Amino acid sequence: PTGATTALARGANLGRYVILERLGEGGMGVVYAAYDPVLDRRVALKLLRQREDPSSPSGDTTGKGQARLLREAQAMARLAHPHVLAVHDAGLWHEQVFLAMELVEGETLGSWLRRAPHLRAVLAVFQEAGQGLAAAHAAGLVHRDFKPDNVLVGADGVARVSDFGVSRRVDGS
Repeated sequence: PTGATTALARGANLGRYVILERLGEGGMGVVYAAYDPVLDRRVALKLLRQREDPSSPSGDTTGKGQARLLREAQAMARLAHPHVLAVHDAGLWHEQVFLAMELVEGETLGSWLRRAPHLRAVLAVFQEAGQGLAAAHAAGLVHRDFKPDNVLVGADGVARVSDFGVSRRVDGS
């Protein structure tokens, strides 16, 4: 069905990853906290919401959404910067694209700002987010969807730019 995503319970496996809990969802998919037993670390797994591609006569679920998520993985993998969310892996699981990313214990910039932090902290976090965007630009990428929900502020107070799903290379690709 259109918009369906396989619900994953605690302890379920997505490839080598073990699901710990559901963290949230957005327009493109669902994000889970998971454990990677190979590298012995917690990760965030973004699982693309399956949608039938209405332009495909066969109801293709591998269309634009999967290409977009893989583009996000490729864009983020080009960057190694403390203020850009790190991507560790990407792949297909039951015909759904997934990304394994750095797990940030914290909240979105929007949530963080609603708690009315001190002006100095706000300036520091925005400067860090700007450094992440500058690193993307230096790598030839334009984010194209920079907003408070696409910046994560960790419990450590460090900002990380995320969600490069609609990014474009400066050369237009």
